[in-house]
Amino acid sequence: MKYILALLLILFASYSDIFLYRIHINPAPPSQLLIPLFLAVFILTYPLKSFIDIVKSHTFKFLLFLFLLSVVYAAFSEASQEILISKISLNLITLLFYSFSLHFFRTENRQTKLLVLVVSFIVLSASIWFDFLIGLPEYSTKLAESVRKGGFGENPNQAASGVKFLALSILSLIFMQTTKKYLVVALLVATVFITLSRSGIVSVILILILVNINNWNPRFEITLDKLFKSFFKMIFLFSLLYIALLSLSDVIKTNFPAFTRGAAGERLDMILGKSDKGVIEEDTHARGGRGALFIKYLNEFMEEPLGHGTGYTTDQNFNSLNTHNYYLFLAVNLGIIALGAYLFYILFGFRLSIRYDLFFYFIFWTLIFFEGFISHGMLYERPIIICLAFFDSMIYKGINHELNE
Repeated sequence: MKYILALLLILFASYSDIFLYRIHINPAPPSQLLIPLFLAVFILTYPLKSFIDIVKSHTFKFLLFLFLLSVVYAAFSEASQEILISKISLNLITLLFYSFSLHFFRTENRQTKLLVLVVSFIVLSASIWFDFLIGLPEYSTKLAESVRKGGFGENPNQAASGVKFLALSILSLIFMQTTKKYLVVALLVATVFITLSRSGIVSVILILILVNINNWNPRFEITLDKLFKSFFKMIFLFSLLYIALLSLSDVIKTNFPAFTRGAAGERLDMILGKSDKGVIEEDTHARGGRGALFIKYLNEFMEEPLGHGTGYTTDQNFNSLNTHNYYLFLAVNLGIIALGAYLFYILFGFRLSIRYDLFFYFIFWTLIFFEGFISHGMLYERPIIICLAFFDSMIYKGINHELNE
């Protein structure tokens, strides 16, 4: 049964479940078929008493708090009933999905966990490359006509997010295997780059800087001497990386003329530092840009610090675009209480990484902290939830000994 669970986790982590539904192989949406199947198989596989202690985990408590808060705030929300049901259901599904994934990762052996993560990473990355080079079956005119491709993830930023979190999870298990870890890094960099996700590129740079500062050590080993040595190593590394990306961009522009003009061409030049337009300038002044949305929703939060109610930012009767920012998503919908709880949750995650001396766990929370500024639905994205469960399993199973295997 555990292999069925592993297969379902791979489908979820690579967004394959959504793709299979889009092309009508799955007869029903994942929330109506594969997710209930996952929950049912899990209950049949593991005795209830074996995972009841998960309620003590810090992430379970936070997700439960969000679920209860969304129920309470639905009472005075002006969002449509459909959106209210959707948001409350998503919070409940996220809570259950995280809990069962956490138990899977803390129960299964290293090889099984690595298999799930590697296959998910390869499938999602391959779907992005296939979509970029050939094109996936056309089930959406908007996606088919878009120059930027996201593979099974559909949205390029969402796809890049899934790739980077899966890659970090894999690296935390294979950090001692030089050839394999650099193959993962190479695929990570190239895949995120072709999505033209600026936030994805920044996240990749963060990962590379942090692992090199700590000399790929799973424990905290940062000293002034190592910091000095890693500085020159990083200069060399990022010089090679920039040259490689320049070469790749030339290949892309030669073979895909759409990347030489319009928004895609401007974004490609901006990533490589060739654009005259700044990122902040573009986002602030562009209609629907992240900067403009940040100012808009910050003002709404200041007007109503206790929150507008569950689903407010999602309802297009009030807002044409969502926050694109998880901090503001919580603040505007559920108020300062939810925002404060989330900030405490992140700080607690950093504290656990230091307490248990887990450097990759620290990197994970660094990415989570950054992700909150670019995505309003980050805790609904299954790759992130699965990777969150994987990293939390290091704490709640006490598997620190695996780091030395």
